[in-house]
Amino acid sequence: MTSDQEIRIEPSIPELVQQLEPRLPSLDRRELADATAPLLARLQERLSPSESGPVSDLILSLCRRLYDHARSGDALPLARALLAQAILTDDGALERRASSTCGLLAADTADIVGAIDYQCRTLALSRAEGSRIDQGRTWNNIGLAFLVAGNYELAVTCYHRAIAMVEDEPGPVYGRYTSFLNLAHALYQIGEFDEGLRFGSLALEAATPSFTERDPYAAILLRRNVVRLLIATGRVAEAGSHLPVVAALVERFRTPRAQVAAATTRAAWELATGHVDIALTRLDEALGRARQVPSALHDTLSYVARAEEAAGNTERALLRLHELSEHVYRLAINRARQHLDLSSLFDAPGRGADHAQEQARARLVSHLRPPGEPEDWKALQRLAIAAALRMDSTGWHGLRVGALAKALALASGCVPLEALEIGLAAELHDIGLASVPEAIFSKQGTMNDVERRLFEKHTDAGAEILRDDRHPRILMAREIAKYHHARWDGTGYPARVGGRFIPLPARICAVADAYDEMVCGLCGGPAITMDQALEKLQSGSGTRFDPELVTCFVSVIRDETADRGIDPSTTAGLESFQELVLSLQEDRGFL
Repeated sequence: MTSDQEIRIEPSIPELVQQLEPRLPSLDRRELADATAPLLARLQERLSPSESGPVSDLILSLCRRLYDHARSGDALPLARALLAQAILTDDGALERRASSTCGLLAADTADIVGAIDYQCRTLALSRAEGSRIDQGRTWNNIGLAFLVAGNYELAVTCYHRAIAMVEDEPGPVYGRYTSFLNLAHALYQIGEFDEGLRFGSLALEAATPSFTERDPYAAILLRRNVVRLLIATGRVAEAGSHLPVVAALVERFRTPRAQVAAATTRAAWELATGHVDIALTRLDEALGRARQVPSALHDTLSYVARAEEAAGNTERALLRLHELSEHVYRLAINRARQHLDLSSLFDAPGRGADHAQEQARARLVSHLRPPGEPEDWKALQRLAIAAALRMDSTGWHGLRVGALAKALALASGCVPLEALEIGLAAELHDIGLASVPEAIFSKQGTMNDVERRLFEKHTDAGAEILRDDRHPRILMAREIAKYHHARWDGTGYPARVGGRFIPLPARICAVADAYDEMVCGLCGGPAITMDQALEKLQSGSGTRFDPELVTCFVSVIRDETADRGIDPSTTAGLESFQELVLSLQEDRGFL
């Protein structure tokens, strides 16, 4: 090499991370992708044992920083590359850590199904290692995924499971502290204030200075939860004593998430002490920051509406809910589109999460796929399941409706391939539910007129999420999402169309959707037997539903239950119904 030739030495991974970290807040998405490309390239190489530990710590730390700056989608490729590296080197401990990180990041991008898949893999690895602390931490993360999905009851169950895993562990346990913290928040959301305050107090007792240093944001969330719960239980003066601690913490940790949590905490106290105008101004500012943080936005919007109502401003609360719901609506659509963009960057998670779970899913999700499946189909299915989790603890409402719709389409005279396509498209009918403010889902009792109108907009949201695609199945899914609540008599929504002007696939889905809701007890109604649900369908024949399709559907259910030896009049409900749905999912020679 001559003297005038430049020698270039590629920077090491630690150097790359060190160069990147200070620039995180200022880089746009394209710039960040370019900056992290060398990291991804290095991670695709096999790291030596001496490199693996330090490099893994650096990458996971960088992922955490990106998460804090509301850039989970940008962190996911790094976490997934690290997970692939762990699998390649058969490093179980690293695989567990990387998989857990992938799960947290996936939940933050609204991929709830992917997040739970990752966490179930993490749980299996923790069990293999025999670590109850790691198992507890993973149950806590699964609860976080359900919390993002808006299913607070399932989140509460997971947090209790997390606490049970570490109840006998001596000394301070970080996972116990965070589970107490998160359980207090979930209980607040479902109105169990006294119980929530009990766990919030336990979290304060479990907190240590090292836990606060480890995650100042969690410490802010804890104080926010305790302040809200104290106010809800009438202990306003005591709530105010936590505000200086929150202010000191946010000064040290000035990320968008921390600032939103701190602002809503102080606003809660200001509302409780009569400073309504100041509080609402502060909440407006918090909302502006929350738009940068998808996982914080829903909670902020929900709290604003609830705070107005708690202050006695009923009309303003309804107006506020209507105003803010537009932000939720648009966010849900944009987040769905961002998720589809992310899904094109990498495949689904590698090894199966949990054998029993995968078997159950395999039985429910039809393996039969006609040629030319839409490119984003699996990502859309995950989004639809995540949306369904807000009202259905199994998440399989769409899959059950798809099976019922396929059977009804075939019985009503559709050719087999068309019936199969209708069933697959019907799986996405409620994909727009993510656009409904969580305050509506978590409300106890009947929705008022404003809330009902906001809920009804989920059909428009579903159609928007599924727009701009020329694949026939997506176009059919869009029609179903938009019109599955249209009524035969023309009084449904959104377009007030009726009769045969409603597309046939949407009419078919409407029958299947209503039947599944009644048998499974969704949307606030009690679960009823399959026979009782058929009677209710027949009572809506000619008004809500296409009468010919109702007659045909009744015959399908009667014939199928008789063939399977299922008694549709029993109160066993879901178990027998699940058996019926599974039988309808079987390959019956469609191709």
